[in-house]
Amino acid sequence: MKIVDSRDRPRSRSQISRIERALRRCLEWSRTGRHLKIITEVDRALPAIGRQPPLEAQLLIWKAQAHLAMGDPDNAHLAADRSWNLDPSPYACHLLSNALTAVGQPDDAEELLKSGWNLFPNAYHLPVQLAILLSDQGRHPEALDTIDLLPRGAPVPDDLQVFLLGLHANLLATMGRWGEADGVLREGRHQHPESDLLEDAHNSLRGAWARFRAHENLADSWEEGLSPLDGVGLEVDDAIVRQGSFNELPKLVILGARRLWRAYLEANQPRLQSPQPWGAALLAAILELDGDKPSIASMARLSRSPASTTRSALARFRRFLSELDTNMARRAFAATTNPQLNDPSISSADTRVGTVVPFPSR
Repeated sequence: MKIVDSRDRPRSRSQISRIERALRRCLEWSRTGRHLKIITEVDRALPAIGRQPPLEAQLLIWKAQAHLAMGDPDNAHLAADRSWNLDPSPYACHLLSNALTAVGQPDDAEELLKSGWNLFPNAYHLPVQLAILLSDQGRHPEALDTIDLLPRGAPVPDDLQVFLLGLHANLLATMGRWGEADGVLREGRHQHPESDLLEDAHNSLRGAWARFRAHENLADSWEEGLSPLDGVGLEVDDAIVRQGSFNELPKLVILGARRLWRAYLEANQPRLQSPQPWGAALLAAILELDGDKPSIASMARLSRSPASTTRSALARFRRFLSELDTNMARRAFAATTNPQLNDPSISSADTRVGTVVPFPSR
């Protein structure tokens, strides 16, 4: 006969009622965003539990969630980790993986989600969370493979099905598979005709696809129209390409700087000792034309150029652009704010290159 230690259970009916009340209050306070009260209530209720791992784990889940909501991942990690070890549950896995990611341990979060998925194969939100984690790390093919392992339709809840469709389309678009992404959302809207979320996602996809085609087609047009250079002009042109690629600037920014350089050369005969600061200044001029505020000191440092020389060259390009009509300057050289990108005719060609399509928040 098993002897039960009195410490393994609450000592009275009143203590049981207190724990039940604490759980109900945590639910209510969570809905109203009163996270500090949840933490206080859990800390008060825990001593009354005794050795009751499932009850302690439930209370710690609320505490972990409250700490995460308050931007305190370290304490959330402590509470979620103990909850998971006391009584593993899908929600403890979810919270602990979020906390691990927040404290800079994404690899541990990934392994935990995989373990949780194996332990709770019907907890479909865990592989979805895993796919999001992989996507955030730029591992889009792996994220897509994870999504493809999930069943379509029942038994996945309708709201999760809708989110999965949006995530699936987003991953496809990110990988440049625009047509497939469009097909996923079309089929999703057929399956869930009342979903505003999928309608918004589809509109976002089509807009992003059209805009990206416009970027690609404008870039192709600009590249074809570049006149050949030699001597110092070619050295600056090469510096623009090298520095733009090193800083991972968009293709249109680099091409805009190369076009600006050619336009400047047609009107001026500059004398320069080093092409590097001029290349950095041209890229900075395009970024400024688009409304950005690049750090000239950083750009000069990365191009191994004196900041003063870079600023001096940039001042020349600013004066040159200021003498042009603003709309004309944007049309001729700007990247993200170029008026041509809003011309429907420029986005007619297809492309397989992708970008992230923001899926609307629920």
